[in-house]
Amino acid sequence: MISFKLRKGSVLAATTLLFSVFGFNSASHAQENEAIHLGVQTCAASTCHGAAQPWQNSIVSQNEFIVWNNHDAHSKAYQALLSDRGKRIAAKLGIGPAHESQTCLACHTDNVPAELRGKNFDITEGVGCESCHGGAENWLGTHVSGVSSRDILVAAGMYPTEDPVARAELCVSCHQANPDKLVTHRLLSAGHPRLAFELDTFSVNQPAHVRIDDDYRQRKPAHDGANLWAVGQAVAARQQLRALAKSMQSKANLFPEFTFFECGSCHHSYDNAQWQAQPGVGLGPGEPQLYDANLVMLRAIAAAVTPNTAAKLKTQTRVLHRATRQGAGAVARAASTLADTVDGLTAQLTQTPLDQTALQATLATLTSRQHAAEYADFGAAEQTTMAIAAIMDTLGQTPADGSLDRLYTATKSPARFSSRGFTNALAQLRESLK
Repeated sequence: MISFKLRKGSVLAATTLLFSVFGFNSASHAQENEAIHLGVQTCAASTCHGAAQPWQNSIVSQNEFIVWNNHDAHSKAYQALLSDRGKRIAAKLGIGPAHESQTCLACHTDNVPAELRGKNFDITEGVGCESCHGGAENWLGTHVSGVSSRDILVAAGMYPTEDPVARAELCVSCHQANPDKLVTHRLLSAGHPRLAFELDTFSVNQPAHVRIDDDYRQRKPAHDGANLWAVGQAVAARQQLRALAKSMQSKANLFPEFTFFECGSCHHSYDNAQWQAQPGVGLGPGEPQLYDANLVMLRAIAAAVTPNTAAKLKTQTRVLHRATRQGAGAVARAASTLADTVDGLTAQLTQTPLDQTALQATLATLTSRQHAAEYADFGAAEQTTMAIAAIMDTLGQTPADGSLDRLYTATKSPARFSSRGFTNALAQLRESLK
């Protein structure tokens, strides 16, 4: 199992700057609880979460602050704004100093309003404890009392990061998109790293400050990697669609924001023209397509649990792609309709997690020759690689002959991506599963 988890990091080679240069704050919802944020110092005492070493006889490690401070790039998120690269991006955008811009602070800090900042709050701490766990004003006392339950803490305002949907919404809000926060094409063109997200892979690569043991399972639900992946795909797709619909409701927008599109639709070499028809898209050569990798994954999931929904997703996705040629209103309507369908699937995945049979069926779809036609673009291939790793890890399956490694190699760089090379690697993995 460990080998798969470590390999997951390699598929993010093209996006490592998300952590190493631009730490992201998965904190939009945690910042909305309207409680005062007391600051990282409040949690950092040696008898709280600042122990130098994990406590052996405690239900929690107690060194969570040290893990965050020493190993988690979220703690360096604010400093990234002061880096040479951060300064260059801000200068190109003409937004003033990056560390003073709300555009940047929204994801690089615990950027709550001034009236919600306690006396020990320090915005330069970046993405700290309360960025993800919510302002501690109302739950800290109960938390340190040692007699609280998880339900009591959540009711007091602690954000339920153990819940897959809540975690996904939190992370996606900065790592991909939500209706109120976007990394736009302008930001990307000015030098901002490309965004890519998958809930299970990012959760695994996140420096762990929790032990999933018997005690944890008594207090909170524990979810396997494949179900985190499935719910994460649904939430990411929904948030992307809601953001797209909202952006197109303005009469000023005649064409979707370019960040909603698959980058490779436009950014590819004339010498590497590798367009191929994708059944779920329905567009011809030279027609830029929306980023729909999460929807491709959802169709594979739905095919295993609710085939009628899979067919509906495919039809509505094709309608959405065509709508970009029809006008803003058509895009907004198609995106909203598709988001509603995704909402229904999200509820189903939450109520009935994928069992072993469903996971085997999903894996079979993702690796099938028929579904491989959807992997002409880098985004879908990248998501597929992470999906296969998550599912095989959960099922305890070990691919033979380095076939999974070849998928990671094929999706290491958008600039060097070859759809033919990826489908060849996928065929080798498919053979190893027989």
